Amino acid sequence: MTYYSFSRLILAPIFFFSWGLNLSFGATGVELSKASSAALRQLAESGDAYAQAALAIALANGDKGFPISIIEAEKWARQSASQKHPIGYFAMGYLSQNPMLEADSATPGKYFLAAFGDRKGELVRTALSGDPIACYALGMILTSDELRPRMIPDLELAARHHQVAINAGYMPSVLQLGILKVEGMLAAKDMEGGLALVRQAVSINLPGAHNYMGVFYSNGKAVPKDLGTALVHFRKAADLGHGSSMILTSHFYAGGLATPVDLDLASIYARRAAAVKEPGAEDKILEIQALGESGALVATSSDVPEPVETGVPPPPPPPRSSGNFPPSPPPLPSAPGPGVTTTTPTYIPRAPSPAETTFVPVAPPPPTTPTPTPPAPSPTPSFPDPLSTSAAESCELAKRHYSGIGIPVDYTAARSNFVIAANGGDVEAARYLGIIYLRGKGVAKDRVEAAKWLRMAAAGGDVMAKRNLELLEQLLAP
Repeated sequence: MTYYSFSRLILAPIFFFSWGLNLSFGATGVELSKASSAALRQLAESGDAYAQAALAIALANGDKGFPISIIEAEKWARQSASQKHPIGYFAMGYLSQNPMLEADSATPGKYFLAAFGDRKGELVRTALSGDPIACYALGMILTSDELRPRMIPDLELAARHHQVAINAGYMPSVLQLGILKVEGMLAAKDMEGGLALVRQAVSINLPGAHNYMGVFYSNGKAVPKDLGTALVHFRKAADLGHGSSMILTSHFYAGGLATPVDLDLASIYARRAAAVKEPGAEDKILEIQALGESGALVATSSDVPEPVETGVPPPPPPPRSSGNFPPSPPPLPSAPGPGVTTTTPTYIPRAPSPAETTFVPVAPPPPTTPTPTPPAPSPTPSFPDPLSTSAAESCELAKRHYSGIGIPVDYTAARSNFVIAANGGDVEAARYLGIIYLRGKGVAKDRVEAAKWLRMAAAGGDVMAKRNLELLEQLLAP
């Protein structure tokens, strides 16, 4: 199918197909989008394939008052996909981007192709009937990179489908279109309109909407910078099961950002994030443990971690949620198999955004005199000769430099004094050196080097180092 003919199909008001689709799939997307959480679950339990897919999407997004649950969402999406429902295939592709399901990188594209690339065009025809959930699914696929090079993302077309879903009151599309507008990814610039859409999604406690509002307030994007309000939104999203908000909430409480330091709360949220495999959670747990042992209740970083921005933001993967990995893998649709073709519609590439094409040349650094290559590190940490300062005094001075107690934070000075103290037999200093290399404080992150220092501290009887070492060795295990 050519781009021209496909565009005509997308834009033409074809209602003829809706009657046949209702007979094939039972409940319509309009009915399911307006159903209560209890009614939606009841329909899914009755075996309705569309209801099962709609319930999976609701659970993945925390819609209809559901807390996010990727494991339960995967169960319902799998049942829908087993009935070859196109929205069930989409839901499986969307969920397989979540690390909890441990799917390989090709899995989302296979499911999206099964949803979108079949000869009958069920997903497209369902969307043409004005079905909000089908419009959401099609909008998400059109925003995704998973079908490259067969299909180039088309954000303008995706936005139009999300708008149809919004007209029917479908909240996941409200958030998605809001993000596209705030990020300036559409031809018509409308940051205020995008912010209003995100706020609308916040009003019904959509976890992803709270997360984005937290990001906006922490970065001062579209709203004045306000870390206190950012924390309110991050914690709300975290409590609703949003993984990245869990780690951000932990960061705020551990660092005393807009709130008194509370290492207990910081640890709770960090461990919840680790349970859902949120990147960086294990390192955050070790950092919080080190802060607790040192007694230095001072932020180790004054900055809030920011998401990586790209020219075209892909649809956010399903938020992390707690639960156990399912014992059996989800069923992949056959490729190409019956009803699936590899000749998906070809799109005209959109014009690249300024963020994708603008290049600011950077002057090369002035030439420097080459320095001799230092010798390779020895298998175990080596210490310089001790100075006249006692090990305990060096350790205390190092901790002040490390945490900024009464003096500016200086990780280089902290590391030097910790080495002196550790050379004098101070096991706490050796443990701090392990944390420095683990967190990359003034040095490149190096888990192997961190483990060497932690082993030295643990051998000297440091209980905290032993606990840190146990967790680190689990991370280093193949």
